[in-house]
Amino acid sequence: MFRLSQKSDYGLMLLFALKKATSKPVSISQVAKKNKISAKFLAQVANELKKAGIVASKEGVNGGYTLAKPAKEIKVLDVLTVLDGGLVKGECFEDGHECNCGARDIWLSMKEQMEEVVGKKTVADLVL
Repeated sequence: MFRLSQKSDYGLMLLFALKKATSKPVSISQVAKKNKISAKFLAQVANELKKAGIVASKEGVNGGYTLAKPAKEIKVLDVLTVLDGGLVKGECFEDGHECNCGARDIWLSMKEQMEEVVGKKTVADLVL
């Protein structure tokens, strides 16, 4: 079963909100309130995305966050990699892991296919 972490889920919510706002800064509190999520945790996620150059911030009364580059240039896979270290994780994907279940090739193939599909998607593709 594939499941997004809460961190990646929040990150995608933030990026979707920033995409919709175009170039107008959006506050963390606005996004958190609208999505009924923790503003504190969302701020931590935004900070990670800022360090990675995915979002930019502006301080002050009219401050907030914006996308650091056009939505069509931000790959969803890159966002998930920044926030979670990748799309699919587990012992089966680690170098030197001895497979005892016999399904290693299946899991590796699944991972490659998922990364190929998600790697083609950008923030511009995010829709409700």
